[in-house]
Amino acid sequence: MVRHVSRRAIQGVLLTAVILLSDAPVHAVPARHGGRVVVTYVQPSDPAHREIYRTLRRQRVLERLGAVVRLVRLPGRLTLRLKGCGGEANAWYDPESHAVTMCYEMVAGIIALAPHEASAAGVTQEQAIRGPIAQILVHETGHALFHLLRVPIFGREEDAADQLAALLLLHLAPAQARALVGGSGYFFVTLGRQEAVDRSGFANVHGLSWQRFYSLVCLAYGSDPRRYADIVAKDYLPPERAATCREEYKSAAYAFERLIGPHLRVRLHRGARLRRAWQSRVP
Repeated sequence: MVRHVSRRAIQGVLLTAVILLSDAPVHAVPARHGGRVVVTYVQPSDPAHREIYRTLRRQRVLERLGAVVRLVRLPGRLTLRLKGCGGEANAWYDPESHAVTMCYEMVAGIIALAPHEASAAGVTQEQAIRGPIAQILVHETGHALFHLLRVPIFGREEDAADQLAALLLLHLAPAQARALVGGSGYFFVTLGRQEAVDRSGFANVHGLSWQRFYSLVCLAYGSDPRRYADIVAKDYLPPERAATCREEYKSAAYAFERLIGPHLRVRLHRGARLRRAWQSRVP
């Protein structure tokens, strides 16, 4: 059951700067064409999702993600879509239709998990909503980029998509990055506390929620050990893992530079220039 949240909290879904990341075409909002990126908000049939639909559409969440994706020279069209999924909380990239889809049920589930008051780690309700939506949208868009650009991947693609999402979130302005990383971390921790760890869990293509949490905060710490020093000081990240995080971040950033960088319409320059370019393209 979706927990009641205030209108203001739902409106806080707006993703700033870089993120701001149909089965029923008769009810779909007409797609907005911009280069090779198309965004579509499909009207939900479930009344419980109508406020989510109105807020996401009004805040132009997909247009903001599309502005970022258009910084990449895509070889074909990519569709970004929000829709109802018949009760299934999910998000995915379909390589046949070249479409990234996020379900309103997934957004509703994120809202339901968000705390009414700030968590012990200081994560607010708004951050706990915005962070996971940003992470999930960019994660699925990462799958699209890997497919469309034919990016080679060692290891599991889900892990690579998580790394790409973390890198892009960390290229936001520092305060925005901190808020979204904190919200995403809260989401993974909350799921981890509910997650049954059995043999089938280890067979999943996704890492366990606790693993995804530690990978996220490790990249954050590795990106700026001073700014994220409290992650280690408060024991959110074990010292033995923290010792490798700088190299983990450098490795992920180098892969982005070599594999995604050549397809960008802007030059990479220590993140700052890319961040300014993203902000200048956001509608």
